[in-house]
Amino acid sequence: MQKIKILNLVVISGVFITFSSFHKHKIETSNYLFQKWIYQDFQNDKIIYESKLKFDKNKSGIEFYQNKTITLHQNIGWCGTPPIEYETIKGNWSSISDSLIEIEYKNWNGLKNIPLK
Repeated sequence: MQKIKILNLVVISGVFITFSSFHKHKIETSNYLFQKWIYQDFQNDKIIYESKLKFDKNKSGIEFYQNKTITLHQNIGWCGTPPIEYETIKGNWSSISDSLIEIEYKNWNGLKNIPLK
C-alpha cells in the first residue's frame, strides 16, 4: 500500500513537471534606453551622455519613457556661454531603425526633429 502511494506521488510529480515545462515564461528584460542620460562631453564629433539617477541642474539631459515620450533638461536660450539657464520640457521619440531613434521637442528656435544613433 505504501509503495502505491509513493508511486502515485512520483507519477503525479512527473506529470506536473512535464506540463509545467511547456508553460511559456515571460522573460523580464530591462531596456537600456529608459533612464536619464546626462551630457558629459563632446569627443570626435559625438556627444557623450552618461546614465544618472537625476538631472544635473547645470547640464543638459534627456529621459526616455516606454510610452514614446521624453523629458529634456535643456538650455533656455541660444547662447551656450555661462551662466547657462536650463528648463525642463516634454517631447516625443520614435524608432527609425534598430540603431536610430528620432526625438521631437520645442526649444527657443521652434520645433526640432533630431535623429539619435
